[in-house]
Amino acid sequence: MTYPTFPTFSDDDLPRFITDPIPTPEEIEAIQAGHRARHAEELRRRHAPDVNAARAAAEESLRTQRWAWTLRANVEQAERYLARGEYLSLDSAKRLRELTKGANRVVARALQAATVPYEPEVARAGDSSVRAAAREGVAFMTRLDSDWSQDRNREGWGRATTVMGHVLDTLGELSVSQASHALRVLRVHRRQLPPALAARLFDGAPEASR
Repeated sequence: MTYPTFPTFSDDDLPRFITDPIPTPEEIEAIQAGHRARHAEELRRRHAPDVNAARAAAEESLRTQRWAWTLRANVEQAERYLARGEYLSLDSAKRLRELTKGANRVVARALQAATVPYEPEVARAGDSSVRAAAREGVAFMTRLDSDWSQDRNREGWGRATTVMGHVLDTLGELSVSQASHALRVLRVHRRQLPPALAARLFDGAPEASR
């Protein structure tokens, strides 16, 4: 009687999952951590253009119009996000973009408001020499406003005048309407102005009602 023969196998012929040792819990955790790190890096690479754009817009806004952020808490939150550098997440970048857009809306609203004349000051704003003095006045007050009206130090613009004051300072020659708003906010801070400039702005006319 003839018996069948069967092929023989060495360990090299067996599947690796049979021959390889079972990984320890520590090794499994290390493998999983590696997968998570690679996934996170891929997400950073994929989202980098949007994140970098949000970061650049916020940095520029804080540099040039920090006063438009209005709330110290918003500035502090933005600075915390910016401090994360390349590790800024997409969700945080979206929040940073929202904060920047909020500041932009503040500027847009002030510019729009300045197109509607402030009637109590229109008559004075019609004088070209007064408009020139108003332009000097907003520039002077803005130079004093080193804290962007975040501190109550009676120096520079105040909480109620800072946005309009700074916005008007970004403009060139003021229109009658814009100058009327400049006069409105400068009256609030008249005592901070140099006497000669205050005289050019307000002397020879009764105080406007607010």
